[in-house]
Amino acid sequence: MGNTASKNAVIFIGGLKDGPHSTPYIRTVARQLEKAPELNYSMFEIRMRSSFDGFGTASLADDVHDISALVKYLRSIGREKIVLFGHSTGCQDCMEYTNYAKYSNSPVDGFILQAPVSDRESLDVYFPDYQPKIDYADRMIAEGKGDDCLPNDQSFAMLGAPVSANRFHDLFAKGYVDRPPDLPSMQSKLMNLARGADDYFSSDLDDQTVKKFWGRFSKPVLVLHSEKDEFVPPTIDQAALNKKFQEASSFVSPLSGLIPGTGHTVLQEEAREWLAAKVIEFLHTLT
Repeated sequence: MGNTASKNAVIFIGGLKDGPHSTPYIRTVARQLEKAPELNYSMFEIRMRSSFDGFGTASLADDVHDISALVKYLRSIGREKIVLFGHSTGCQDCMEYTNYAKYSNSPVDGFILQAPVSDRESLDVYFPDYQPKIDYADRMIAEGKGDDCLPNDQSFAMLGAPVSANRFHDLFAKGYVDRPPDLPSMQSKLMNLARGADDYFSSDLDDQTVKKFWGRFSKPVLVLHSEKDEFVPPTIDQAALNKKFQEASSFVSPLSGLIPGTGHTVLQEEAREWLAAKVIEFLHTLT
């Protein structure tokens, strides 16, 4: 979207069940970018292995490889600055992308995170009795069946797609715990399961973990929570969480904050215009 001759690029990465053209507000952002020719950005959307219903059998690692391939391509055709713009689970993708030591992926020049919410904590809103389903997925993983999809009655209908035990664990499991000694084999395997790979934004993560995650950023990042996000429990103070992220890394932009009066996907046109203006203000800060 936008001027195809632009020398810079924004790559938009949607959330679970998203794919190209499924998040309407990004068109508002693209239109406003066209009105800021001095920035010289165009907008790209990406179809990844995890797009649409593919999320259930994919992973953040898959997304990083797919995004990196697009970044390499854009560099090859002369794009200079490249910014990743994540919405919802796309924010987790941005966090995972910063792990350059793990993936040797192509570096980018900035990040925008809109609606960075915890899938695990969202269960408190919609499925408060979720733990038996996570336990079931973890037993499958311990039995070597992590790539198998969960039975329908052990998943969540709202996901609307087959979901592997591994992906279910990554989405909804809390941090890992050390294995106590002298446990039976199955219990040992369960206790040694890694943390949920997607668990970047939970409000109960300890300060050391938060600083470790956000300390991976070496380029500016704009963090925008939605003030009335329906996937965030009312007990969570998003303003305080946003401030915590800002304090965790000097690369988190002081322009970060809450998008006023809107929910997860920014449905109101006024809120979309506010978001677009904030994105453009942030892009002006990139040098």
